[in-house]
Amino acid sequence: MKSNIVKSLLFACLFATGMAYLESAIVVYLREILYPDGFVFPLKIVGENLIITELFREVVTIIMLLTIGFYFGKSKLEKFAYFIFAFAVWDIFYYIFLKALIGWPESLLTWDILFLIPFNWIGPVIAPVINSITMIILALIIILYKKKHLKVYFTFYEWLLLIIGSLVIFI
Repeated sequence: MKSNIVKSLLFACLFATGMAYLESAIVVYLREILYPDGFVFPLKIVGENLIITELFREVVTIIMLLTIGFYFGKSKLEKFAYFIFAFAVWDIFYYIFLKALIGWPESLLTWDILFLIPFNWIGPVIAPVINSITMIILALIIILYKKKHLKVYFTFYEWLLLIIGSLVIFI
């Protein structure tokens, strides 16, 4: 049973890491085209086609990461756990690959566009990294407890605290 968990987590990790490389490569190209002198705020105004393309790229990224959850998870909670695990691995490796490819970010305190949905989330890189580490820990706890047939559930207030805690990090 443990080997199945390890295989599932390894596959989710490989998939998310591969996606992270593709996403970081796209950002390298975009920055080369839009910011040849270096990425800085305020952001440049770009065309509607590029904005729509970027929004759909983010939507499709979420769909692909959700697929990991639906593939490996048996219950709704396990599906959620595998999704947040894949999301977190993807997010961390996205920044690792950007650092390896273009030497960016300079530090964990460097500001970035974190996400575009449902609005522009802008903040220091450390915010998604902290969130991702927390999501990995939470996902592993859920997956391991479920595999041991231990009852795992969250009350309404625990879900509320998780959501509020995540929002506080980003805000």
